Amino acid sequence: MDHTLTDAAGRARAPSSTATVLLTGATGFVGHELLGHLRSSPLRCLVRDASRLLRDDEDDTGPEAIEADLSEIESLRPALEGIEEVFYLVHSMEPGSEGFADRDRRAATNYAEVAASCGVRRTIYLGGIAAGDKGSEHLESRHEVEEVLAAATPEFVGLRASMIVGARSGSFRALVQLVDRLPVLALPSWRESRTQPIAIGDVVECLLAARQTEPGVYDVAGPDVLSFEEMTEVVSELLGQRHRSVSIPFSNAPAEAALAAVVTDEDRALLEPLMAGLHSDLLVDENAASSVFGIEPTPFREAAAGAIEGMRRARADGALVD
Repeated sequence: MDHTLTDAAGRARAPSSTATVLLTGATGFVGHELLGHLRSSPLRCLVRDASRLLRDDEDDTGPEAIEADLSEIESLRPALEGIEEVFYLVHSMEPGSEGFADRDRRAATNYAEVAASCGVRRTIYLGGIAAGDKGSEHLESRHEVEEVLAAATPEFVGLRASMIVGARSGSFRALVQLVDRLPVLALPSWRESRTQPIAIGDVVECLLAARQTEPGVYDVAGPDVLSFEEMTEVVSELLGQRHRSVSIPFSNAPAEAALAAVVTDEDRALLEPLMAGLHSDLLVDENAASSVFGIEPTPFREAAAGAIEGMRRARADGALVD
């Protein structure tokens, strides 16, 4: 892999001695939203393809970028040298011969080794809310990565969230498209599992505030406690549809993911671990979004309405796809 520093337009750029913040996952859902808020800081992005970075409309440039891969430890030093703070927003949910938990473990271990040797001071990580004894492989992997990263730098700030509501959120998009496209929605045994979905804007504000907060692990959540079935009812109302569902007394994540992949625009490899994690409540004891980060969380209905409008704007014909 070529590890040349470039800008977002693909032009060669010398490493900046003033770059102190590194953003990983900048082309993903959360990283894409966070990137625009970090432009006032000396910023470097670790990406696989620099051409996918969000550009500045005025001068068609972007942040300093280095094309590298967290799974290839030898590629990481050029990205981490001179860095003081890192936003670690990488999760390996895509298909591959190696399981996503193994890929995430290897990436986190590689990062930990190089970050320690480069003197990275603070790592900010976004993971998932603990699910108790019924945790899925997906959530267990998030917590394993959290532990690896916590040992990598002197100051570790971990944020834990459940469903993040946004137009580019794979889990929320799948929920909306299932409600929109199925005349009758079959809800498995996890229909009554409760969660506290949080708006993407609130997550971004918490991540930005995490640059100044005390090191630690914090749960962040929206203000509403909702079951999956209640979320489908809200989404149905926002779509102007009559809610029609039927309950089934069992659950089979592979079969559910296969069906959902046919109905929605999301990949089965993404949907299966997400659906496997729906079997237990994902609730917080203390919502650090307000108590630590000083944010007034957005109600689910408001967050969902904004995300659905964003999905529609992504298509000229108003369809709920992009």
